[in-house]
Amino acid sequence: MKHIIIGGVAGGATAAARIRRTDEKAEIFLLEKGKYISYANCGLPYYIGGTIAEREKLFMQTPASFAKRFNIDVRVENEVIGIDTTKKRVEVRRADGSTYTENYDKMLLSPGASPCVRL
Repeated sequence: MKHIIIGGVAGGATAAARIRRTDEKAEIFLLEKGKYISYANCGLPYYIGGTIAEREKLFMQTPASFAKRFNIDVRVENEVIGIDTTKKRVEVRRADGSTYTENYDKMLLSPGASPCVRL
C-alpha cells in the first residue's frame, strides 16, 4: 500500500509515524513544501515571545533523521500543486521549479495553516 501524506509538520509527521507502526511494509511518502518537518509548533508563541531564544530548539527531527527512523520517503521543498482523486495521483513542484507526478493508494491531507498578524 502506497501512502502519500501532504504536509509534514505536526499532523502529517504524526500520521506517517503511525502508519509505519501499523504497517511495516507500507510505502510512505511525506511531502512538505517547507524546509522543515515535525517541529514543536506549540512552542511558537514562546519563540515569538523570546522565551525560547533559538528557533532550532523547536525542531524535533530533521527530515533525514525522521526518514531513517521510520523508513519514510521524506521530501521537503516539494509542494503539491494538483490532486487527481480519480486517478489517485498528485502533481508536485520541487524547489527548482520542476514538476513530477506521484501515484498513491491512500492520501492524507495535513497542509497546516499560514500565520497572520492582525493589527
